[in-house]
Amino acid sequence: MPTIPTVQTGWKFHILLRDARPRRLILEGHASPPYERPYHDALYFYAVMGLDYLSLEVSRDFDGERLLDYLFDQLGPPEEPPRSQVGGRQDEEEGALLLVEWRFPADGRPAMLRRLEEIMGQSLAGATPGRQPGQEEQ
Repeated sequence: MPTIPTVQTGWKFHILLRDARPRRLILEGHASPPYERPYHDALYFYAVMGLDYLSLEVSRDFDGERLLDYLFDQLGPPEEPPRSQVGGRQDEEEGALLLVEWRFPADGRPAMLRRLEEIMGQSLAGATPGRQPGQEEQ
């Protein structure tokens, strides 16, 4: 049986929005874990890839933390631990997010983009916008 060059171990990613801008790529979507979830709401993620960083926001709950564990295995640990952002009242965790950022050298962006494609199991074609005619590199 031929093997497919992917690192997915059951996590599935469904991209709802892909916005390629000159200096960043924005991805919004849902991630489905490799186990049955006891509830039906989707695990939402928001990712931004800049010239030298990848940032991710995900729900601060069991599934969100498992997704971060998976990404830490795939991308390595970030320089700083995830930060928590609590929405609504401070004594409630409803709507809380985990924010994490991976840094990489600017010339490592194409490799990080390929790695992200492997992790998500899909092409992010068009995710690296080219310069428009007459546009100078910023």
